[in-house]
Amino acid sequence: MSAAPVANSGESRDPRPDRPRLRLLSSIAGSVAVVGLLVYLLATNGSKIEQAAQRTSAADLVLVTLLALVTLLARTEAVVACLNAMGERPHRRDIHASNSLTFLAAFVNHYLSSVVRAALMRRVDRERSPTIPQMIMVDTSTTLIEGLVVAALIVISAGALKLSWWVPALIVVGGIAGVAIALGVRRRFAHLSILRGLDVLAHSRQRVVVAALMIVVVTTQVLRTLIVLRAVGLHPSLLQAVATFVAGGVLSSLFAGPAGGTAGGPLLVFGHQSLAASAAAGLELSITSLVAGMLYAVSGGPVFAWRLRQIRA
Repeated sequence: MSAAPVANSGESRDPRPDRPRLRLLSSIAGSVAVVGLLVYLLATNGSKIEQAAQRTSAADLVLVTLLALVTLLARTEAVVACLNAMGERPHRRDIHASNSLTFLAAFVNHYLSSVVRAALMRRVDRERSPTIPQMIMVDTSTTLIEGLVVAALIVISAGALKLSWWVPALIVVGGIAGVAIALGVRRRFAHLSILRGLDVLAHSRQRVVVAALMIVVVTTQVLRTLIVLRAVGLHPSLLQAVATFVAGGVLSSLFAGPAGGTAGGPLLVFGHQSLAASAAAGLELSITSLVAGMLYAVSGGPVFAWRLRQIRA
């Protein structure tokens, strides 16, 4: 009998890169780069940025913050619709309370949103709440539907973004293919409970509800972008405001937190025109988004704490 070959302990393993870790590190690096750029601009153009920011009235800031709050509420209602498609969900009050705290976590790292949301919901209603994998599929569904809406905007704003014709076409085809693949996977592996989070894609009524809510989200985001850009003196067209929102959304999807992408959008589209005004617009969009998240958490946090006390009583 010949002995089986023994692996040499000194041999090095095939060093495959840890893709999730590399993705997280690269997204954090991107956020740090944008923040670093803003710090540099504040240090070198602080007075100009301050002058541009002072052009924005208090009424505009309040309006932009309220519009950001509307987007948070609409995103939560999209989760409600997805859970309705699954056939069972916690009370709407519990979903809003849990999601209000989730949005604060998303400002640190939006990749953790699904995990945090599902964990919080299960704390207050374990029986009817989706599992973490199911919630990841729920967010995949809403992202696919929102992606189709944004793809249409990219087609519209391709000129302002200076994109070749095939780039928006490829994005649209990719969005449609993503939905088709998700539906095919759901149909093929319908016996797996994890894929129930994709049920909204096949549910005619709730799919329309989510699509309408995503249109609300995109419209309010474009509107608040337009208000801020005009307030700081950039005088954008509606098409340029759409392009700024799209650029910020793309950057946010690449970075660990949404703040860096939101701040980077105006710099990407209007930086060549006015660095100071672009930086001021990015800061205002990021700060008002954070304030809206805090307002949502202030209203939902006490409800979540009350529900926990009810369960423990």
